[in-house]
Amino acid sequence: MNRSQARVALIAGVLLLAHAAPARADFFLAPCAGMKFGGSTSIVDLELAAGEKKLVLGVAALKIDDRVIGFEVEFGNIAGFFNNEKEAGDEPLVKPGSYVNDLTGSVVFALPPGATRGGLRPYAVVGGGLIHAASIDLAEVLQVRRTVPVINLGGGAIGMFTNNVGVRFDVRHLSSLTTDPPTGSVGRSISYSRFTIGLLLRP
Repeated sequence: MNRSQARVALIAGVLLLAHAAPARADFFLAPCAGMKFGGSTSIVDLELAAGEKKLVLGVAALKIDDRVIGFEVEFGNIAGFFNNEKEAGDEPLVKPGSYVNDLTGSVVFALPPGATRGGLRPYAVVGGGLIHAASIDLAEVLQVRRTVPVINLGGGAIGMFTNNVGVRFDVRHLSSLTTDPPTGSVGRSISYSRFTIGLLLRP
């Protein structure tokens, strides 16, 4: 083999190895904010607030690459979930400070970057986790703290502005997997949907 042939063989070998190398998994943090909408609960809801729109704050950690399947862990907080000024008026029944937190882990199914030509990558998520709900009425008779298992389904899109900064649009529905106890006990079911927009940050 002469020198020219050796060069061709070396280049071909490098290209073959590069093509065969596994895709690099990228880890991202995604702080987000948005709105909770819709919803229902059998947990004590004195002010009928479960269906009201509320601010959502959260953060997600994602591991995703240029393949189809990735993974995500997400935390969300909905302050004032059981407070409803429109219903209670000047005589609230629930102390300020009620909230709902959710913590979920999900599998992410994302369209490969090549399919979108560098644009937003649509994705779907399916997973499960926990919702913790807390509220106290003014008389402190009904002090509710409930943690229930949930399933979450949703989807959205991600896109990058630079190598390290991007954006994520996300909508999902969370619903408890519990059944309510016999009449006379505090319920354990809760469900709601939320839409958030977040930054996508590569640490």
